[in-house]
Amino acid sequence: MNYNQMLSALTKLPKEYKIKTIGKTKFKRKIIAVERILNKSFDTAIFLSSIHARENITTDLVLEMIKRGCFDKLDNINLSFILMANPDGVELESFGLEKFPKIHHKMLCEANGGSSDFLMWKANARGVDINNNFDARFGTNVGSKKPASQGFIGRNFESEKETKAIVRYTRKIKPFITISYHSKGEEIYYNFFQCGARLERDKIIAEKFAEITGYKIKNVEKVSSGGYKDWCVEKLKIPALTIEVGSDELLHPIGRENLEEIFEKNKNVAKAVSFAYNEFRKTKV
Repeated sequence: MNYNQMLSALTKLPKEYKIKTIGKTKFKRKIIAVERILNKSFDTAIFLSSIHARENITTDLVLEMIKRGCFDKLDNINLSFILMANPDGVELESFGLEKFPKIHHKMLCEANGGSSDFLMWKANARGVDINNNFDARFGTNVGSKKPASQGFIGRNFESEKETKAIVRYTRKIKPFITISYHSKGEEIYYNFFQCGARLERDKIIAEKFAEITGYKIKNVEKVSSGGYKDWCVEKLKIPALTIEVGSDELLHPIGRENLEEIFEKNKNVAKAVSFAYNEFRKTKV
């Protein structure tokens, strides 16, 4: 799903879902959050998708889950969906250079290894991997020291407009859990150097998501840093999951022809969110 397709889909959301612009990218595209606020006193779960450009099937997935009523029975939890955390990157992956001013074409091609084919692009349109740009052991794992299709952490944490917007919004919402949809591999990551009761709580929650999706839990603690999940765990001290959708046998970018299969494995995630809320309230850590 590209940016304009997402904007079009917003007009067809159920009436209880409200649209909010939480920031804008370097190229003035809106970063959109869709909220379902049942009661201002309720706690909120945040879902984030398409922080990596080539993984925009995750926006399709979340919108499909909303459209088909997967969250309708969650009647004691507010929901927020950051639908396309990296709209500039998604447009670059979807259309190549044509959506960007010519003055930036040379830099983008150089960041892409000299190629004008951006199908494998993950970063934003400044060549920064947003999911390495959060203040969570920033710089511990550096994939690239300059703008690139993936792995460049930026000159400093929260250097990017997208990161700033997501951090500002998340701090305002104060969620009890965040779920970041990525692709691919059918894996779930939950740990980031938490310990004791928090680690046990978060493991129990991750196991419930694994049970419901059929995905496997994997420990990437030693190779992860600067991610949204990492930041939520370390700075907000809440449960936070990365869920990698789509079989590893699929090729990037995953096409919509695979959406139904991915949806089937995630359609009951609301049950895991409800379970997570009960664990969060029960443990008080």
